[in-house]
This record gives sequence, structure tokens and C-alpha cells, in this order.
Amino acid sequence: MNDQAEKLRKMASSIRQQIEEDIMNKPRQTRVIVISSGKGGVGKSTIALNMSLVLCTYNKKVILMDADMGLANIDIMLGIVPEYTIQHVVQGRKKLKDIIIEGPAGVKIIPGGSGINELANLNDNELNRLIQELGKVDGEYDYMIIDTGAGISRNVVSFLLAADDVIIVTTTEPPSLTDAYGTVKTIIRQSYTGKIYLLVNKVGNSTEGLMVAEKFRIACNRFLNTDLIPIGNVVNEPAVSEGIMRQEAFTQMFPQSAATRNIKSIVDRLLTGYEADYSSPGQAGGVKSFFRKLSSLFKEKGAGVG
Repeated sequence: MNDQAEKLRKMASSIRQQIEEDIMNKPRQTRVIVISSGKGGVGKSTIALNMSLVLCTYNKKVILMDADMGLANIDIMLGIVPEYTIQHVVQGRKKLKDIIIEGPAGVKIIPGGSGINELANLNDNELNRLIQELGKVDGEYDYMIIDTGAGISRNVVSFLLAADDVIIVTTTEPPSLTDAYGTVKTIIRQSYTGKIYLLVNKVGNSTEGLMVAEKFRIACNRFLNTDLIPIGNVVNEPAVSEGIMRQEAFTQMFPQSAATRNIKSIVDRLLTGYEADYSSPGQAGGVKSFFRKLSSLFKEKGAGVG
């Protein structure tokens, strides 16, 4: 009996060791989160930047991509003038590593601009070259945060449909909420299967933000049959506008501000899962997978014309 028990222990130990080795050897994939909004002026880029910086302060490796082809402004918000953008990579003139900018707190930035629009018009060889370049960061970073343009152009919708997670930013104003709902409706009708988070920005107080988010969640559940996740709100306070004016991130300038605490709370919820049904953050598809999906969507929809 003792010999048999010893054999079982050795077998269990061997199986456990094999599982641990498989986990250790499995290549890590970067989680791709796309941040968007139904309309401009809601503070989407400010949210994307400050969330990225807070993730970095949590010892996460983050790369932030500016995918707003019309109003790329992540670099402007930080007072940075990029020498190269994604357009140079698209054209084969530069490698991805040549255009990445070092931002505050260790965040890495891929400057976007009009080069994003060109993604839709590449031939197969050019697309494959670009995907290979972008794929080089897969696993090197924990998160790729992508700041898209506002609205529901075919270009923006393609980015949303390809993402692991989507964060929709809105304010409490009816036009903003209507456009945010339209964005959610569009991607749900096109069979998006990832998580959709709602972030209410520029609120007067947390109670207002919670009420608006809950009404929005109920509407999405009732009319779109989707379990949208309210992830938090950010108060409208002078610290935010002061950061924009000084071309610095408010989370770094005013680490004790209410808005900074809001951003940290949002990041905490994103990392740990906000509701019981979403206790796991899910499996990351990876950067290569994201851009393969994106290029496929561009071809299917003829996207890229704004």
C-alpha cells in the first residue's frame, strides 16, 4: 500500500510539474483595449493617456497607440513632437522600433495620424509586413491601449470589432449618451463578442455618474441584449483642464486629486473584474491577432474612408 501511495504521489508531482512547465513556456500575449466614443469632445484621449500611465505605475508594461487618423493628439497632450509616425511603418520607410516614443512613467507611444487611414489600402504584402512589425511587440507589453477617433466611421468600428476589450467614453449630456449608445448598438449588431465597458467622464459627482451608467446599462440590456459593464466615472475638476493646458497628464501632476483617484479605481476594476460574472479578465488575443482581424475587417468593409 505504501509503495502504491508513493507511486501516486510521484505521478501527481510529475503531472503538476508538467502543467507548471506548460504555463511557463506558453508565450504571453498583449491584451488589446480600444478606447472610443460616440462623439468628440468627451475627453477620450485624456482618459486613454491617464489610464495608460496609471497602469504603468502598477508595474504593467503599456504601449499606447494613437489611432485617431484625423485628430491624433496623444503627442500634443504631452508636448512631444514625433519625428516619425505609423505612416512611416505603413510605407515601409521605418521599423516600428524606430517610431516608438518614450513617454512619462515608462509608457511607450506609437504616434498615429493619417497613416492609420492608409491601413485600409495596403496590398497583402504590405499588410503582412506591417503585421509582422506590430507583432514584434506581442508579449513584450501587458497592454496595448488604442485611442481611436470619435464616431462610428467604418474605420473606428473595425478597430472596435477587433479588440479584446472596448471602453466607450461618454459624458452625462444627452447627445453624448445617444451617440455612445449608437456605437454600442453598431458593434453588437456586427457580433462583437468581447467585453464592453462604459466610462462616464466629466461628471459633477460620483452619484450622478453611477445613475447615468446604470440607466445606460439597463437600456443596453433591454434593447440590445448585451451585458455592458459600467467601469466608473471621472469627475470634472480643474486638475484635468490644468493638465491639458500644461501638456502634462493630470494623474502625474495631481496624484491626490479626485480625478486621479477615479482613474485608479477604473484601472483597478479593469484589472480585477468589476462584477461577479466578469471575475476573470479573459484571454488576450494578442497584437498580431488584433491586426490580422483589423486588416480582414478593412478588406470586408472597404474601411478607411472615415
